Amino acid sequence: MNLEWKNVDIELVNKNKNRREKYVRLITNANGIVKAGSLCAIMGPSGSGKTTLIKGLVGRIPSGAKTKGDILVNGKARDYENWCKNIGYVDQDDCIYEKLTVLETVTYAARFRLKEQNINILKKVEDLLDELDILDISGSRMDSISGGERKRVMIAIELITEPNILFMDEPTSGLDSSTAFNFVKLMQTLSITHKMTVIFTIHQPSVETFSIFDQLILLSDSHTVFSGQAENAEEYFESYGLKKRELSTFPDFLAEVLKVKHKYRELPEHQAILTKMINDVEIKYHVPENMAISDQNEIAMSYIPNKRHIMILLNRKYKTNFSISKVLFSLVIIGLSFYSFILTAFGLLEKENSPKIITTYFIINQAVHDETFFKFANFVQIYGDKVSAVLKPSIFMQFLGILFAYSMIASTGVFSFEYKMVKRELGVATYSIGSYYFATFLFEIFFYLPFFILINIISAILQGSLIPWEFYLFVIFGLLAFIPVILFFGSLTKRTKTIYVIVSFLALTWAVPPVFYVRSRRFFTDQNCYPNIFFMLIGSIFPPLHFKALCVALSYKFSSQSSDILKENDSIRSTCDQLSANLYSYLYNSMAIWQILLLFVITTVFYVVFALVALTLRLKPEQRFKLSK
Repeated sequence: MNLEWKNVDIELVNKNKNRREKYVRLITNANGIVKAGSLCAIMGPSGSGKTTLIKGLVGRIPSGAKTKGDILVNGKARDYENWCKNIGYVDQDDCIYEKLTVLETVTYAARFRLKEQNINILKKVEDLLDELDILDISGSRMDSISGGERKRVMIAIELITEPNILFMDEPTSGLDSSTAFNFVKLMQTLSITHKMTVIFTIHQPSVETFSIFDQLILLSDSHTVFSGQAENAEEYFESYGLKKRELSTFPDFLAEVLKVKHKYRELPEHQAILTKMINDVEIKYHVPENMAISDQNEIAMSYIPNKRHIMILLNRKYKTNFSISKVLFSLVIIGLSFYSFILTAFGLLEKENSPKIITTYFIINQAVHDETFFKFANFVQIYGDKVSAVLKPSIFMQFLGILFAYSMIASTGVFSFEYKMVKRELGVATYSIGSYYFATFLFEIFFYLPFFILINIISAILQGSLIPWEFYLFVIFGLLAFIPVILFFGSLTKRTKTIYVIVSFLALTWAVPPVFYVRSRRFFTDQNCYPNIFFMLIGSIFPPLHFKALCVALSYKFSSQSSDILKENDSIRSTCDQLSANLYSYLYNSMAIWQILLLFVITTVFYVVFALVALTLRLKPEQRFKLSK
């Protein structure tokens, strides 16, 4: 693939408070051609625009930047899908999962990006690691290898798809001259072996390293000074009267001459010569300018979940998030909390206590009119537990949301720890944002399920009886209610402490029993008070409240259907029906189960959609493939 750029200007938003300008121009009228299969180096002093140019060629332009010009591949404009498939990009930052081994890191990349199922992925990865001379460290964790080895791993990740062009930003940064030479020599070998164009930035190479380059782009203060064959560069400079000193090397000479902002013995003369060289390059590549400036990035992201990608993401999350100490701590703390709560609740609602507890509960909450309550109290005195047992599960369900609300707050930080890695992978279309979200959603469900299994085991050991199966149904739906909300708030920002505080406060509204909203609604309605609207909104926007109300309503429905005394006595049934409705009708009187279920489904879907939108805004790669409008 031949790569060509013409009249490229790039201005970034000024973040330096000491400068008044809104924009800072980092690339000015850049031009160049890199032929297929070449090893091309972009050289220049610090601040000359090397990183900005290579990012512009890749398509990584920050949002809000002003750009102009054309970047063509084989004479045609780039498009997102084909461009991402045909290039690899190794940034200066090694965004990687530190807990994975070298082999696992490259293997996951291969599993994501290689669509052909008949490929022997392990063999392909091992052959690639061997070619990059890092097979011997394939079992080492990423946080234990050297900087040079990390660079090779990042290159392996990009080479797995056999790109036509490989871009690298400062790949030799931090390496000694000998290691840098070996690295560039390896890039030359890869370029020949894979018939691949390699374009990279480099600050000041040694003579030996410089001799490997096929093509050379020289930048000075955002301008292109030279673009052509590296072997012709020295002769080209001499033709303008710029010759290196006798004991100086040509790379050192270039590094000194291109530093126009620094002192140089013949600085005024050299500045004039550089200006002429820059003008000559612009004339050589000049194209009539009829292009409008662009300041808008493209959002080219897929939302469609891919089952294979979800499974791979789940597997990787297990590898990166799972630790024995973390799981044991969570199991002990949350499991014992749940067990203590359930033990206390069941103890309070024992046969000898339940009539008094239920009667007291209704008196405190004043959830019913006097006539209905006294009827119920009389029935309890006459029939005892036969009547109170019907409402016992509904009252129990009122409070269990407390444990859901606070035991899952830690999950709000689930997106933040891997923010950089996921953003990099989305930038090269490794998987869709939908696959990432649903993999995280499923992982959180699978992470919390063992806690509830432990509860059942402890219950069996200490009480001699297992918790009924209905409890697990309640747990699964509880996770479906709370996790979308937790993930939504986690998707809003990288500041996990801020989100913890916000969610901890909101958890109060999720922990409060539905009957609290019933009482508040009735009180403010009777007082003709506007806060009633607030409680209505709070009650309607959060799935956890709909879920708890649904559990209360279903608990009564199931217990009443199996109650003989309600079947035999219509008066008792009518009274209990009125009482139960006052336990969960939090938006208006006599809410039906299907209405609560509908609200639960709608709000849950909304939180999933909102989380996807928030993740898109946070994780969208800084991409722009058309520099002009």
